[in-house]
Amino acid sequence: MPVYRKLMPGEGRLYADHLLRLPSADRRARFMGAINDDAILAHVDRIDWSKAILMAALVQGEVRAVVELRREQAFGGAAELAVSVEPDWQGQGLGTELVRRALTVARNRGIRRIYLYCLADNRRMQKIARRLDGRLGYEGGEVLADIDLAPANGLTLSQEMLDTGSVPVSIWLDRWEGLGKRAA
Repeated sequence: MPVYRKLMPGEGRLYADHLLRLPSADRRARFMGAINDDAILAHVDRIDWSKAILMAALVQGEVRAVVELRREQAFGGAAELAVSVEPDWQGQGLGTELVRRALTVARNRGIRRIYLYCLADNRRMQKIARRLDGRLGYEGGEVLADIDLAPANGLTLSQEMLDTGSVPVSIWLDRWEGLGKRAA
């Protein structure tokens, strides 16, 4: 069972390790082009944690999927969203759940619009954008999804508070489950 939580500024290495485990096709999908290990490490080093929110799905302490949400001045206070899921964990809803949680956090931070860029052949990201009522525009080999967010309300604030408050218990259960598998 995955533990869903925000990554903290001191946990950049967990994110880098996750991205480094992605095969070339998934790196291409995440970064919209070929990217080597050094470029991944540079990307993680450049994260401005005051403007970025990284939601992760961890399984037995390993990051297996991440949604990176970045506020961009060029977007007038909107944010850009990117998703990465390791191959063995794709198709299990981790990306969708992380996006749902990231959008809740975004709403609670006053973000009213999300932009999502992907390659035209990245059907999974387009499916997620459509599920969120995103407007998709196609230009060349790229797709831009534009997703409007409602303002925060008591429910979104409560959801984030419950998600954050349940993290210690989830981490303990995840570790306990891992111990049971190792003993078997």
